[in-house]
Amino acid sequence: MRGLNLTLILLISTLLYGQGTDCVVINYDTHVIFNGKKVVDNLSLELLINSAVGTEYAEISIPYSENNEVKNLEAGIYDIFGNEIRKLKKKNITTRTPWDNSNFHTDNRLLTFKLIHTTYPYIIKYKYSYVTNNYISLTHWSPHFSKKTTVKKASLTVDIPKELNINLFLHNIDSAKITQHEDITRYHWLVKDFNSTKEECFSPQFDELNPYVIIMPEDFHYGVDGKSSTWKEFGNWEAELIDELDELTEQEEKKIIQLTDSIESDTEKIKILYHYLQDNTRYINVSLDIGGLLPHPASYVCTNRYGDCKALSNYMKAMLKFIGIEANYTSIYSGIRPIRVKKNFPSQQANHVILSIPLNKDTIWLECTDKTAPFNYLGASTQNRLALINQKDNSKLVPTPTHQIADALSSFHTTIEIAENVSFISRGKLKGRKYDYFKGFDTSLSAKEKKNYIDYTNFSHKADIQSFNIHRPHRDSAYLFVDLNGEANQLTEKLGSKILLNPFKAIGYELTPKDERENDIFVYYPINKCDTLIYDFQNKITEVSGLKNQEIISEFGQYKRNFKITDNKLIIYRHFQLKQNYYNVEKYNEFYDFVNNSCNTDQQKVIISF
Repeated sequence: MRGLNLTLILLISTLLYGQGTDCVVINYDTHVIFNGKKVVDNLSLELLINSAVGTEYAEISIPYSENNEVKNLEAGIYDIFGNEIRKLKKKNITTRTPWDNSNFHTDNRLLTFKLIHTTYPYIIKYKYSYVTNNYISLTHWSPHFSKKTTVKKASLTVDIPKELNINLFLHNIDSAKITQHEDITRYHWLVKDFNSTKEECFSPQFDELNPYVIIMPEDFHYGVDGKSSTWKEFGNWEAELIDELDELTEQEEKKIIQLTDSIESDTEKIKILYHYLQDNTRYINVSLDIGGLLPHPASYVCTNRYGDCKALSNYMKAMLKFIGIEANYTSIYSGIRPIRVKKNFPSQQANHVILSIPLNKDTIWLECTDKTAPFNYLGASTQNRLALINQKDNSKLVPTPTHQIADALSSFHTTIEIAENVSFISRGKLKGRKYDYFKGFDTSLSAKEKKNYIDYTNFSHKADIQSFNIHRPHRDSAYLFVDLNGEANQLTEKLGSKILLNPFKAIGYELTPKDERENDIFVYYPINKCDTLIYDFQNKITEVSGLKNQEIISEFGQYKRNFKITDNKLIIYRHFQLKQNYYNVEKYNEFYDFVNNSCNTDQQKVIISF
């Protein structure tokens, strides 16, 4: 009877979920057991593979490290009646690093194996455990498996000692079913028929859109004991973790004295040592020791001249301490589209480390991993977010500087010669996000890579860029200039004696239709584009159809376009701004109208008569 029930369940699953779906997750179960000293994660997965396309999910990678080893791995292939076809053998399991890149040096590894069968549908089952003695959270769980698969059933079970104090963070998920079993408390979540929420244009990051559960014990152990009741306590833990790692070599101390001894200004001393860091070290992702949160000592960087964000920030902090300047080791989430900090839930929410230096009632911010970053400059990936200053007994969340609309300006002055061939010369000044992309252009890319990068970033839509030059005035400039030359023959079409003119580098965004929008609006970085376009024709212009001066003003930003005709030249000035902000989804209709109207206006074609 049990076999018959299983057969029916699997056949129904195939019929209901297999049609048009390459892979379905039948079961995704996680059982976490914590005894007060170590965390054991037991994971069990069951996948229904319906087609050859679905076999991408049969190529499995399981991450692990010295702090988080994989144990008790079992896997196999089954038919839809539950009969075993083949078990995974040890000889078919390989180990590799996550990256094939010289910029990474890590103890992180991947166990990889394939469970591929040629008759569809078939079922993959695999399970394994993690055991760790160094832990901050007990779990950070989501029913999400992949962006393209349905999860029929996902569950999380967490067993903890009854007397343990924990903090729970639930996002878009119901409360747990809680039961008592002798000396443990069991928390259980069950989710059925789950499909991941899709990202949309101007939406929060994927990880913020889907449900998840975080469980933090109030007392944890990661390298050293820590507490998570407040941000002050949590920052104290990280401050203690890096304590006594600021010893420099004697040779380095002599070099620091040589560089700074004759300088009176503290700001100038910091700048000199920051440039010294940039010129004499390199970034390598060194995820070693206890899972990657403990940096190498400053002396390690002195000797080896490389390190990750933790090691380089700690090394810079140590150099400043040596000359009597206090700097704060500061944890932050780095990424152009950030995950917002859960302010009322002290926990590990950072993926990067920078330095903040309180000085003369102001703060100097240093990005220690970027050889091309200006002094006291945070780019688009670390601006406008909360960072944790890790300072003994004074740890706290602080906001990083926010880029204003003027800080994000990308402005171009372009002359387009309309003749047998359409050629253009364009000069731009870039700030903000575009500047971040190109500030290391000359030092880090080959000539071929530069051309590919220019083409990829779509400086000039429907154009063939034939030569370019990008340059910064000096190493600490927060802007750069770009010169472009090329042809844009797709801009024009002949209509008898007239010319149909397509817009040059028009703005455009793929917006979700109003009645389909699901997510809030997150403009995670200000958009500020300004263009002066001079179209130079061979003959005198007598009429322009389809073009008018226009201004669209909204709480979200503004769009302006003006034009004038001077003999054989059509001159168009246009400016589009979108403010950095977070808006509730109820605002979407207004947001859509503003952005869509701006794009439609900018994309209008023009008929030129002579």
